[in-house]
Amino acid sequence: SAVHADMLVDGGEERLLRYYFDELQQYLVENGVCSSSTKEGTCSNMIIDWDTFLEQYEVAVMDIGRLMIGYTWSRFTESVSPNDVEACKRTMNKTSYNKSIPNTIWLLSRMDELLTKRGV
Repeated sequence: SAVHADMLVDGGEERLLRYYFDELQQYLVENGVCSSSTKEGTCSNMIIDWDTFLEQYEVAVMDIGRLMIGYTWSRFTESVSPNDVEACKRTMNKTSYNKSIPNTIWLLSRMDELLTKRGV
Protein backbone atom coordinates (compact mmCIF):
# COMPACT_ATOMS: atom_id res chain seq x y z
CA SER A 1 0.00 0.00 0.00
CA ALA A 2 3.03 2.27 0.00
CA VAL A 3 3.71 1.98 -3.73
CA HIS A 4 1.73 3.71 -6.44
CA ALA A 5 -0.05 1.30 -8.76
CA ASP A 6 1.93 2.61 -11.75
CA MET A 7 5.03 0.95 -10.31
CA LEU A 8 3.32 -2.45 -10.20
CA VAL A 9 2.37 -2.87 -13.86
CA ASP A 10 4.42 -4.20 -16.79
CA GLY A 11 6.56 -6.43 -14.58
CA GLY A 12 7.01 -3.84 -11.84
CA GLU A 13 5.38 -5.97 -9.17
CA GLU A 14 7.78 -8.86 -9.81
CA ARG A 15 10.80 -6.52 -9.97
CA LEU A 16 9.89 -5.09 -6.56
CA LEU A 17 9.27 -8.55 -5.13
CA ARG A 18 12.59 -9.86 -6.50
CA TYR A 19 14.41 -6.87 -5.05
CA TYR A 20 12.76 -7.34 -1.65
CA PHE A 21 13.45 -11.10 -1.69
CA ASP A 22 17.12 -10.59 -2.58
CA GLU A 23 17.52 -7.95 0.13
CA LEU A 24 15.81 -10.25 2.64
CA GLN A 25 18.26 -13.04 1.84
CA GLN A 26 21.25 -10.72 2.32
CA TYR A 27 19.96 -9.41 5.64
CA LEU A 28 19.28 -12.93 6.88
CA VAL A 29 22.99 -13.66 6.28
CA GLU A 30 24.19 -10.37 7.76
CA ASN A 31 22.12 -10.88 10.91
CA GLY A 32 23.22 -14.46 11.48
CA VAL A 33 19.92 -16.11 10.67
CA CYS A 34 21.66 -18.19 7.99
CA SER A 35 24.72 -20.15 8.93
CA SER A 36 26.50 -19.40 5.64
CA SER A 37 26.07 -17.56 2.39
CA THR A 38 26.62 -18.12 -1.29
CA LYS A 39 29.07 -16.03 -3.31
CA GLU A 40 26.13 -13.74 -4.11
CA GLY A 41 25.58 -13.15 -0.39
CA THR A 42 22.30 -15.04 -0.08
CA CYS A 43 21.44 -17.78 2.37
CA SER A 44 22.96 -21.11 1.41
CA ASN A 45 20.35 -22.87 3.55
CA MET A 46 17.28 -21.00 2.33
CA ILE A 47 14.90 -20.16 5.15
CA ILE A 48 12.27 -19.35 2.55
CA ASP A 49 12.51 -20.06 -1.14
CA TRP A 50 11.12 -17.88 -3.92
CA ASP A 51 8.00 -20.01 -4.50
CA THR A 52 7.06 -19.96 -0.81
CA PHE A 53 7.80 -16.25 -0.59
CA LEU A 54 5.59 -15.58 -3.62
CA GLU A 55 2.77 -17.75 -2.29
CA GLN A 56 2.84 -15.91 1.04
CA TYR A 57 2.83 -12.57 -0.75
CA GLU A 58 -0.16 -13.58 -2.85
CA VAL A 59 -2.06 -14.74 0.23
CA ALA A 60 -1.23 -11.41 1.89
CA VAL A 61 -2.57 -9.49 -1.13
CA MET A 62 -5.82 -11.45 -0.93
CA ASP A 63 -5.99 -10.90 2.82
CA ILE A 64 -5.62 -7.13 2.57
CA GLY A 65 -8.26 -7.19 -0.16
CA ARG A 66 -10.57 -9.15 2.10
CA LEU A 67 -10.01 -6.61 4.84
CA MET A 68 -10.55 -3.72 2.44
CA ILE A 69 -13.81 -5.06 1.06
CA GLY A 70 -15.26 -6.63 4.19
CA TYR A 71 -14.26 -4.18 6.86
CA THR A 72 -12.78 -0.88 5.77
CA TRP A 73 -15.02 0.20 2.92
CA SER A 74 -18.20 -0.14 4.90
CA ARG A 75 -16.79 2.22 7.54
CA PHE A 76 -15.26 4.81 5.21
CA THR A 77 -17.94 7.33 4.32
CA GLU A 78 -16.07 10.61 4.37
CA SER A 79 -14.94 12.00 1.02
CA VAL A 80 -11.84 14.13 1.49
CA SER A 81 -10.32 16.74 -0.77
CA PRO A 82 -6.50 16.98 -0.58
CA ASN A 83 -6.92 20.70 0.22
CA ASP A 84 -9.20 20.07 3.20
CA VAL A 85 -6.61 20.05 5.99
CA GLU A 86 -9.05 19.24 8.80
CA ALA A 87 -10.66 16.34 6.93
CA CYS A 88 -7.23 14.95 6.04
CA LYS A 89 -6.30 14.99 9.74
CA ARG A 90 -9.43 12.95 10.54
CA THR A 91 -8.56 10.35 7.91
CA MET A 92 -4.82 9.93 8.51
CA ASN A 93 -5.25 6.25 9.30
CA LYS A 94 -6.81 5.54 5.91
CA THR A 95 -4.67 3.43 3.61
CA SER A 96 -3.76 3.93 -0.04
CA TYR A 97 -6.69 1.95 -1.38
CA ASN A 98 -8.96 4.53 0.25
CA LYS A 99 -6.91 7.45 -1.03
CA SER A 100 -5.92 6.35 -4.52
CA ILE A 101 -8.31 5.12 -7.19
CA PRO A 102 -5.45 3.61 -9.26
CA ASN A 103 -4.26 1.65 -6.21
CA THR A 104 -7.78 0.44 -5.51
CA ILE A 105 -8.21 -0.69 -9.11
CA TRP A 106 -4.82 -2.44 -9.05
CA LEU A 107 -5.60 -4.26 -5.81
CA LEU A 108 -9.04 -5.41 -6.95
CA SER A 109 -7.64 -6.53 -10.31
CA ARG A 110 -4.78 -8.39 -8.65
CA MET A 111 -7.20 -10.10 -6.26
CA ASP A 112 -9.29 -11.19 -9.24
CA GLU A 113 -6.20 -12.66 -10.96
CA LEU A 114 -5.15 -14.52 -7.81
CA LEU A 115 -8.62 -15.90 -7.11
CA THR A 116 -9.02 -16.97 -10.75
CA LYS A 117 -5.59 -18.65 -10.61
CA ARG A 118 -6.86 -20.66 -7.62
CA GLY A 119 -10.11 -21.58 -9.35
CA VAL A 120 -12.32 -19.43 -7.12
